[in-house]
Amino acid sequence: MTSEMLRAAVRNNALWCNGVCEAHGVPGEFSATLWLHRQGTPAFYPDVITLTGADTAREQEEAIAVLIRSRKGGWGVKDSYAALDLAPFGFQILFGGEWIGIEAADMHAPNEQSLIWKRITTAVELEFWQRAWSGGDPPKTMPIFANLLLRNEDIAFLGAFENGALCGGGILNRQSGVVGHSNVFAIKRSDCAIRAGLVQKAGEIFPGMPIVGYEHGEDLTRALELGFTSLGPLRVWVRS
Repeated sequence: MTSEMLRAAVRNNALWCNGVCEAHGVPGEFSATLWLHRQGTPAFYPDVITLTGADTAREQEEAIAVLIRSRKGGWGVKDSYAALDLAPFGFQILFGGEWIGIEAADMHAPNEQSLIWKRITTAVELEFWQRAWSGGDPPKTMPIFANLLLRNEDIAFLGAFENGALCGGGILNRQSGVVGHSNVFAIKRSDCAIRAGLVQKAGEIFPGMPIVGYEHGEDLTRALELGFTSLGPLRVWVRS
């Protein structure tokens, strides 16, 4: 079951990244082994995501080598199974992490009563949410998340409010038979409380479905403490 959830987590993440790009009018391309984007993705989003593991690593590295010849500037690769060696192509590892998942039956994260959760539904709310998620600074480039994403019933931008003030949030996306959770942030609040509330909201909005994602460092430790299971390693490579 874990390997099935891992494959679903990888696919969900690739579909989510493609959806973010598609909302800007520039979707990427899927093959049997990877997703790639030739024009450049929004900030913090990879240009290549591998969909299969070590048995297709050679094919994936060849595709990346071809892409290098047509791309300039910095870009990144999400090595979903930590199976590639991209150092010979001028890449460095930005970070390593773990895919995580939890079955619906195992979700027992309590929501703090002081937090009021709201689904973001308007362009004004999304602009406010993005500013909070990015640390409060106005975006220096175009917003990462286009308003078009709000029309998709399988995507939920959520904010947690306390005494009327936004204090955290995250994104849920239902694709590939699972619910991906990402972009978790907390403002003067416990990260665990925000993630726990997000998990509870996922169970309400998309009942009965597993929740997946990926984390690294302290965020990974806190997610595992909440009951998530580690599904497998990944790496993010960047080329400057």
